[in-house]
Amino acid sequence: MNSYYTVALALVITFVIGPSFDVRDQINKTVTLSSGAQVSVGGINGPVVIETTEGESAQINIEITASDQEALAARPLVVENTASSLTIRTPDGNKGWRDRGWVRHNVRLRLPRSINLTVNGVNGTVQAGEITGTVALNGINGTVRVEGAGSATSISGVNGRVTVGLARLGENGMKVSGINGGVELAFAGQINAQIDVHGVNGGVNSEFPMTVVGEMKRGELKGTIGSGGPRIEVSGINGGVALKRQ
Repeated sequence: MNSYYTVALALVITFVIGPSFDVRDQINKTVTLSSGAQVSVGGINGPVVIETTEGESAQINIEITASDQEALAARPLVVENTASSLTIRTPDGNKGWRDRGWVRHNVRLRLPRSINLTVNGVNGTVQAGEITGTVALNGINGTVRVEGAGSATSISGVNGRVTVGLARLGENGMKVSGINGGVELAFAGQINAQIDVHGVNGGVNSEFPMTVVGEMKRGELKGTIGSGGPRIEVSGINGGVALKRQ
């Protein structure tokens, strides 16, 4: 091919497709977490996948992609840890970062099962394996799936389907609210609880024997499961609600 046409073709391709100026960074870190450690993940723009295992070793692998170096510097991802805690977050107060391009994260963690987990502010799906401690999930723009948790304190502000397995109901009960999708809570064994479901745009089903209080209506249910106990409150759900045996 004539060199003139080769150069011209290259210029046309660059003009139409545009050159790629993406920059990438990688965080790879291994830390030790004691039993009962608090793990917090927040301010993530991308998926979060948490695999769990025995022992105290925690492996952190995060791929970061940004539109340019300035955007990457304006939206840093901070990893802080002690023996009893691990925090992965983007700092508060970075006003104006949206005017400096974009930053995306791909978070993959391999953590001990014996942790307490809080996930807050994630623009992406969240998946987690079995966790023996407590789980709190808030402000997630994507589906959520937790294979198993010791208990869950709160699940709120999720734009997607929520599926959580639970070993038990904590003494403070749990609250599920503001979910744009169906909710499935699967309990291991028998549970004793007070249940209050209201503001649900879908059916309500329970695999547990229940004494219903008042009149059953679509999207509403009040009653006692087993001998009663901590309160399960479910409200503001755009989808069905299911209480299942695990």
